[in-house]
Amino acid sequence: QEGVPVVERRGGPPEGETEGWELLKRRRLLVFFALPFAGVLLIFALVSALNRADFRRRAEELVRGQVEATAHIMAVNISHMLTEGRAPDQTLELFAPEDDIYFMALLDEKKDVLAWNSRFEGYLPLSLSSAEAGASGIIDSPAGKIFNTYAAVPAGQGRAYLLYLGYSLSAMEDMLARTGRNALFFFALLVLVGALFFHEISLLQARYMAKAREAEAERLEKERFREISAFTSGVAHEIKNPLNSLSLLFDLLMNSVPSAMKSDVGAGKDQVRTIAGIVDRFSSAVKPIRPVPELLLLEEVAGQARESLLREFPGAASRVEIVVGSGVRMRGDGGLLAQALLNLLKNALEASDGSSIRVEGRAMRKTIEILVRDDGPGIPAADLGRVFEPFYSTKERGLGIGLYLARKIVEAHGGRIEARSREGRGTDFHILFPGGLT
Repeated sequence: QEGVPVVERRGGPPEGETEGWELLKRRRLLVFFALPFAGVLLIFALVSALNRADFRRRAEELVRGQVEATAHIMAVNISHMLTEGRAPDQTLELFAPEDDIYFMALLDEKKDVLAWNSRFEGYLPLSLSSAEAGASGIIDSPAGKIFNTYAAVPAGQGRAYLLYLGYSLSAMEDMLARTGRNALFFFALLVLVGALFFHEISLLQARYMAKAREAEAERLEKERFREISAFTSGVAHEIKNPLNSLSLLFDLLMNSVPSAMKSDVGAGKDQVRTIAGIVDRFSSAVKPIRPVPELLLLEEVAGQARESLLREFPGAASRVEIVVGSGVRMRGDGGLLAQALLNLLKNALEASDGSSIRVEGRAMRKTIEILVRDDGPGIPAADLGRVFEPFYSTKERGLGIGLYLARKIVEAHGGRIEARSREGRGTDFHILFPGGLT
């Protein structure tokens, strides 16, 4: 409709749906990082398992070839000795088990064991059902996995023997175990790096969301400020003209009414001045703050604010204490800074109900800190977040301008202000300005 302002949104969550928007952002982070990373871990685990299986297969083939070659060479030597008439047990004694050959046995054609030796005394894992030349396989034993093979041993005169060899696979199993441990270590390291990265990404997202909320709140406040500024300027213009006419009318009446009515006319004129002052305060609150910086002494700014306060509240001298470090200097607009400090003092004076008010100021390494503290009843938690909002006040006669204007002045100087309150124990207004010269 004509005359109704339309506010265009340029991004961000729809009004009233901030929590849902943040949940959507977190879900997007999960989808675009956590799930692909889980896929990477799964692929890593799968590739590691396939590599270990391939390594085992290749190692077993290598062992098979080595053991079969060894068995063939030993079978040839044993065959010569048996042909020369050596006894099987004497022959086998000449072939003590090597480092990786754990078992050795010589069988006749009936598969009876003629002689054997073992690195494990009294233990020979022999399966007669599979005992035939060329047979091989892997068996379990107290020494771990054993690769066994049978080789034919011809001995002349139509006699034939079988040579049985058992080769330990412990070295291969140890290597596979180390490979598995290394893969597990790198998997855990990858998980840790991913978790740390995801944590940092989550923190960045949280900070981004916080900045986005602040930017959105600032945008809404600026929109509200523009609306209030336009409304206040229009109202002030419409009110000031009749007020000027009323003031002139009271001046004319003062010269023409009887003496008995002059006090009433004077009271009416005072009320007109009060209304004009309120309008001026509203107008000043919505005007942009443009500081004219100069080099200042903080104690002089605090003293100026105290003098202005005592002119308005002469009885407050005993309640206000100012403790500012000597020689603390800063750059800023002295009049505006004194006005901001005055507004804080007036707020503390009106809220503290007779208790003391203390102003502290000091220069730190890169900041100037000012603290305005009172021992009043404090601010309820529900109201604490709104004390700097324009035209918000919990006092019956408050206009909600003083603290709002103080914040505008502080922020116009590049500083920040925050309220800290302990209900029933007083309120602190904490101000930090950048820089500082001592």
